[in-house]
Parts: sequence; C-alpha cells; structure tokens
Amino acid sequence: MVQVYYYVALLNAIVSAVVAVAVWRTNRYSRIGVLFGTTMLVVALWAAAFAQYFRSFDNRTELLWAQMTLTMAILNYPFLFHAVCELVQRARQFRWWIAGSYLSAAVFTALLWGGQLLEGIRYGIPYMDHYVRYDRAWYPWLMLYITFWQVLGASILVYFAYTSTGYKRTQFAYYAVTWLVIFLSFSLVILPIEYGINIPPVGFFALPFNFAFMAMVTSRARLVDFNVVIARVLMHTITLLVVVALSLLFIGGLTLVTPGFMDQSQMTFVVFVVMTIALVLTATLPRFLPRAERMMQERLLGGRLGYQDVLAGLVKELSRASTLDQMLETVATTIHSNMQVRRVLIFLQNPLTGEFRLQAQSGLNPESLTDGMTLTNRSPSVRWLREHKDSLVQDEVARVLPPAVWGGLAKEFDHFGVSLYVPMLLDERLVGVIALGQKLNREMFYVSDLRLLSTLATEVALGVRYRRMEEQVVRNNKLVGLGTIAAGLAHEIRNPLASIRTFAQLLPTKTDDPEFKGEFSKMVVQDVDRISKVIQSMLSFARPGTVNFANHSATDLIEEALMLVQPRLKNKSITVTRLFHEQPLLRVDKPQIIQVLLNVLNNAIDALGSEGEIRITTGVHRVEEAKGQSGQRFGVIEVSDNGPGIPVAVRSRLFDPFFTTKKDGTGLGLSISQRIIRDHNGLITVSSIEGRGTAFQVHLPLA
Repeated sequence: MVQVYYYVALLNAIVSAVVAVAVWRTNRYSRIGVLFGTTMLVVALWAAAFAQYFRSFDNRTELLWAQMTLTMAILNYPFLFHAVCELVQRARQFRWWIAGSYLSAAVFTALLWGGQLLEGIRYGIPYMDHYVRYDRAWYPWLMLYITFWQVLGASILVYFAYTSTGYKRTQFAYYAVTWLVIFLSFSLVILPIEYGINIPPVGFFALPFNFAFMAMVTSRARLVDFNVVIARVLMHTITLLVVVALSLLFIGGLTLVTPGFMDQSQMTFVVFVVMTIALVLTATLPRFLPRAERMMQERLLGGRLGYQDVLAGLVKELSRASTLDQMLETVATTIHSNMQVRRVLIFLQNPLTGEFRLQAQSGLNPESLTDGMTLTNRSPSVRWLREHKDSLVQDEVARVLPPAVWGGLAKEFDHFGVSLYVPMLLDERLVGVIALGQKLNREMFYVSDLRLLSTLATEVALGVRYRRMEEQVVRNNKLVGLGTIAAGLAHEIRNPLASIRTFAQLLPTKTDDPEFKGEFSKMVVQDVDRISKVIQSMLSFARPGTVNFANHSATDLIEEALMLVQPRLKNKSITVTRLFHEQPLLRVDKPQIIQVLLNVLNNAIDALGSEGEIRITTGVHRVEEAKGQSGQRFGVIEVSDNGPGIPVAVRSRLFDPFFTTKKDGTGLGLSISQRIIRDHNGLITVSSIEGRGTAFQVHLPLA
C-alpha cells in the first residue's frame, strides 16, 4: 500500500503542474493567472517531495526531502492567500494581510532551515516508510500558521460568494467547497500525525480530482450550476454505494454459508473486480437513466428548474402567436418573468439597412426607449456574435479577452444594461439578438441556461422567418385582392357610365322631347345610385372597421336580425324554425354581427321560392382549426335553408370580392361578412348539397 501512495503522490505532482500551465495559459491577461499558476506549481513541488516519505533513503537524504516538503508547504499558503485576494479583486484592501502572510512564511522558512522546527525523522508510521519529527515547542505555531491562512482565505471566499453576483458568485462558491474538501480530507489527516494520530492519507486519492476541478473553475468561464453538480455527485455516489453494498452482501452471504470457499487472494481479487464494475456503472448508469438524475435535481433544487421547463415549453407556443410582434412580445415577457432577469431586449435585423433594431422588450423603462436602442453592423457585440456564433456572456469575455478588445464590448453591455447576448442564427447567419439583463438573484447564467436560450433563439429565428413569409403571402394576397377589386369596380361602374354617356350624347338632339328628358333623369339617378352603392360596399370591404366588443346573447342577435328581414319573409311566406339548443353568450360588436346575419339571411331568402324554410340553430362546440385556436370553444350560429343549393364551382368563390350570381348584387356581402368574422377571431364556413339546401355556420368566441 505504501507503494500505491507513492505513485498517487507523484500523480498529484503531475496534475498540479498541468493545472499550473492551464491556469497560466487561460488567464495570461490577469495577475490571477500568475498567482494561481505559481500556487499550483508550488503544490506540484510539494507533492513530489511528499512522495519521498513513502520511499526509503539514508537519514540525511530523508531529512533533506522533509525540509523540501515543509518549505513548499510553508510557501504555498501566502501564494494561495494572495491569489484569493486577487480573485475577489480586493488585493489592495488586504495588502497588509498579504504582506503579513509572506512575512510569516519567510519567518517559518528561516526557522526550518535554521534547525528550529525539525528534530529528525521518525519511523513506524502506518502507510508511510518514514515521517518527520517536529519540535513540539514550535509545532503548535506551525499548525496555527497553516490553519489560519487557510481559514482566512476560505472566509473571504465565502463572504464574497454571498455578496457577489453572476459568474463570480458561482466561482467563489466552487473554490470554497474545493478548499473545504482538501482541508477535511488532507490537512486534518496530516497535521495530527505528530501527536500519534495516524489516519491513512486517503486524501491523496481525492487531490487530483480537486486540482483538476480547481483548474476547470479558474480556466473555464462557463460553469455548471453548483446545485446540479451536487445532485449529479449524489446520484453517482448512491449508484456506487448500492452496487458495492449488494455485491459485498452477496459475497458475505456466500462466505457465511460456505466458509473457506475463497482464500484471501481470491477475496481481494473479487473485491477489486466489484469495485471496478461499480465505478464503471457509477460513471455510465446515470447517463442511461436521465429520469433518475432529473428526480434527484428536483428534490434538491425544488422550483429552480421551473423556469427551464417553462422556456422549453415556450417553443411549442411560438406557432400560436398570430403576428410577429405578438410572438416576440410573448418571448420577451416569458423570459423576463420566469428567469427573473432585469430586462429582456430582442433585436431583429432590418433587411434593408442591416441594422439590428429593438423589436420587443420587457423590463425596460419607457424613458429608456430612445433612438440609441440599435445595434449596427460595426457594433463590437454584433461582430463577435457573427464570428463566434455563440452566446456572448459579460463575465466570460471580461476574463478571456485583452483589455483593448474588452473595452468596446463593456461600453455596449453598460449602454443596454444587459449581461448576455444570445445570437439568433439561421443558416449560420445572424438575423437577430436576444439580450438579457442580470439575474435578480445575482446568480450567473449557467451552461444549462445558455443551451436552453440558444435553442430558444434558434426557434425564434425560425418563427421570425415563417412570420415574415406569412406577411409576404398576405401582402401578395392583398395585391391580388386589390387587382380583383379594381377589376370588379371597373366592371360595375363601366356599365352605368356607358348608359349615362349614351344618353348624354343623345341629349343635344332631344332637348325638346319631354319624354326623353324624363327617362334620362330617371336613368341617371338609378345609375348614380348603383355607382354609390358599389363604392360604399367597396369601402366597407376595404376599410378596417373598429370593433367595439361587448357581451351579447346569440339568440338576441338572431331575433333582432330576423325582425329586420321580417317583411321579406312575409312576402315570400317563408317559415323560420328556431332550434336554440344552447344560448351562448358572445363577446362581439353587435352592429357588425347583425350585419353578417342580415347578409346570410338575405342570401337564404333570395335562394328560396315561396313557402320555403329557414332553420336557425345555436350551440357551442370546439373548433380544431379556427385561426390556429386548437381546441378552443366557440359559440355557433347556423343559418340553413331548403333551397336549390350551391354548385361546387360557385361554392369555391363565394367569398371572393365582386363575385355574385345575382342580377343586382355587388358581390361584396359575403366578403364583408368574412372580414368582420375574422376581426372577431372567428370563422365563417358554408356547406351545401345541390337540390337540398345550403347552411352557413358562424363561429364566434365565447364571452
């Protein structure tokens, strides 16, 4: 076992040296990199020297290695304390404490090489070949020195972890926990040896992981949520304990039932195999059981995972927004309220100018909405996002970029009051930016947050593309509709104008003909009235009406419309049958809906001969594809007749402007009705069987 500890100590030396290089390289623009790198290099030298306690030398060589080991241990603490003060950016504030740590290290180093601290080498220590014997008069002071600077540094970390925000808060917490693990698993094991308390130095097995963890925290700017790490570690630990316990229980049971069936070497081999299998399962099993890890996180984190579930579900809601602005406002308000950030800004690129203009926001004061809320193509953040195609985190770039490059980005972060830019990418092209302010709970944006926001940004970018395509289709349809209206209007006006022109040409030759003058006057008035009617209908169709919503009973609306067409019903002896199965309360504009009902009723009356029948039915049911409102409950008014029905070729054009089969019709009645129903977020449909009749269904939202 002594040999195993020797190689583990050497492994610690190698890992520490690698950590020193990694920290130097990734933090070369700051003093923290130099200090932590130097600290880890001293740790590497200490671990290499400490490994010699597990080997046998002559007494003089053993004492020399002991002095080297203790020298590196003494020098390590001022470097570590200085690095902690630099990490929390309080080196100037704690400058006298830093000077005191270096001065005390110099004093103990002088005492060590002056022969006051050590008395010689002791043997008979379990798990070691030999160990150092301290001077009992100086050893308590040495223990105080080692403990004091560790505890003071850790206290500073804990305090600033509590008071800091964002990345720093999480980084300090990681360092504090790493120190606690090292202190409990190693320092408290080594220090009592002088008093005969011999605990196996098992902390050596954990040191490589702690050093690698420290390198990750120092070098990486994106950290996993600390609580998620705890949940994951617990999951792996529980898996290890369960596998080992079941295996050892099985082996122990066989040993009791059949004593001596395995000798000591076989038992050792089996235990080794069990531990190996357990470690493999510990590393792999949670990956195949993500639900178990998720349950562990939910137990520990409570509601903290809630906003991630909400944002993940937001992707499914994007398709339900009726307009681009509504979709972006929904995204901004949902992120703002659920992630609890100070503000959310969504910028979209203008296809003409290339600028990224503020399109939606949440959490921004009205007085802050100025013309300066624009990102240009030359903005540092836009250039960075285009080049890296990744989220731009304020805490991250502040650590890894040179000051000259970071300066421009820092001004932009401060100008908009945000801490994170998430790119909206389509085909590797930047089409927009989602900017988030700092979290209100002062936590950083974790890796899981950034992944979720990146996915959401991509979905929003796709939604923007689809909405713009829809808007283009609508614009094209409007142009087509405008052409149809123009053609219909020209047709409807041309005929009356032709009649007026003909009579006007004949008027000079008929000035003395009273009969001609009478017919001319009557004809001009009729044709002008027809032109006025066409123009008025066209304006009603084209002009967007103001909808004044109020709650109205469907049956009241029907009765009022029937009262207005009662004279026509009597003239044709048409029977009206009311089938009011339910009496839905609708939220509608009363005059507009009565206009729709009048159009539908007049069409039914026109289609019927004498003694026909009109049935009016009311009810409530779900409409699966009404304006994208899947599963929404609508009130329904159906007006059906037993007339000749509508041919298929005609049915497909019923709602086209200026399409009519009536001699005196304008062809705008159903088009106007369809627009009114759409303004109410409703739906109007028609069904017809030739020879049996026609039915119009009007679907309107319930109050």
